[in-house]
Amino acid sequence: MEKLKVLHVDIGGCEGCNVSIIRAYPKLMESVELDISYLRNGGYKYDEYDVALVTGGVCMNEPRVIEELKEVREKAKVVVAFGSCSALGGILRFCRGGQAPRPDHRNFQPINSVIEVDYSIPGCPPTPQMLQSFFKYFTAGNETRLRLFKVTAQVKKLSGFDLIDDIVLTGLCIGCGACELSCPTGAIKLIDKRPTLAQERCIRCGTCYIRCPRASQIICLGGVKS
Repeated sequence: MEKLKVLHVDIGGCEGCNVSIIRAYPKLMESVELDISYLRNGGYKYDEYDVALVTGGVCMNEPRVIEELKEVREKAKVVVAFGSCSALGGILRFCRGGQAPRPDHRNFQPINSVIEVDYSIPGCPPTPQMLQSFFKYFTAGNETRLRLFKVTAQVKKLSGFDLIDDIVLTGLCIGCGACELSCPTGAIKLIDKRPTLAQERCIRCGTCYIRCPRASQIICLGGVKS
């Protein structure tokens, strides 16, 4: 079988998602040819790609980045927002200006604010195993397994606050602890089998919401948050 031509483009962030992609690659090499900007000189290797992985949030005050995203959309049949900054804005939402000498970094958004996204994989960062699973089901054409990533591509923000509002306060929480285990900053703790949120630690990555069986079910049933 011919390998998928996969482009990786990073538009900013802490590089954690990039490390996750590199760690996932050894088990993807038989089915994926990865074109990553850090490993080549010059422009794109191909005129067209099967999949583009985009990491990092988009600064709306940087025309160069916005144009780069639009070019990626034209070159790739499928665009995947990989990581919370790309998918939901994540911790980059805290970048609100007052950052001399680069005052242009004031307004970071998920990439679906600029281009159409086919799949979003939140996580801070997502695990290498999650990317491996994505390509396993994508190659097999198993849209049922990819549905959560598909519907999340329409979402522009999720956080621990949303989890509390939508699941805990509405009595839907089953106390499974998935939110606590998935939180990268320890913002969520289970007390008497109910999640509590340390607001100052929440980085708006949305990982808890996606891992929550109840919340992910709500999204898949059409409860898309804007």
